[in-house]
Amino acid sequence: MRRIKQYLKAIRAHVSEEDYKFLLRVLSKKELSYFNRFPDFEKRHALDVCYYIIDKYGIEDEDLIKAALFHDIGKTEAKITPNKKAIAVILEKIPFIANFLRRYFFFLEVYYNHPKYSAKICRKMGLSERVVYLVEHHHDFETLDEDVKKLQEADKKS
Repeated sequence: MRRIKQYLKAIRAHVSEEDYKFLLRVLSKKELSYFNRFPDFEKRHALDVCYYIIDKYGIEDEDLIKAALFHDIGKTEAKITPNKKAIAVILEKIPFIANFLRRYFFFLEVYYNHPKYSAKICRKMGLSERVVYLVEHHHDFETLDEDVKKLQEADKKS
């Protein structure tokens, strides 16, 4: 049910003028141009992750905010749509099929390895090594890093 709600939220996603005002405050012009590569549903998700962290923890840490905003930027490498994401999520439940198909469908490879792709883009953007680390490890659930855990919690709730 949670995944169905996510899908419906994605196809109705909207980024408001207030959201853009926030982005103008926290991102450089170059960073904003990268953020604008996201489709609206990913922009909305990234903003929701960021707002969750700020609201829950009162954190205004620049690195954690940027990690929240760019943790899924790697997905732009394959133009992952809500429909492609739905396929990837379903296939995750059947790992041997997912592993076979990811060799033939680039979007599956990117979706399943987006933290690596995201970290590469963050490094290319010139973001700090701390941001790169947080982004690259946001799916490492054995982590002891408290900021990674906060990012994971926000990602899951958003």
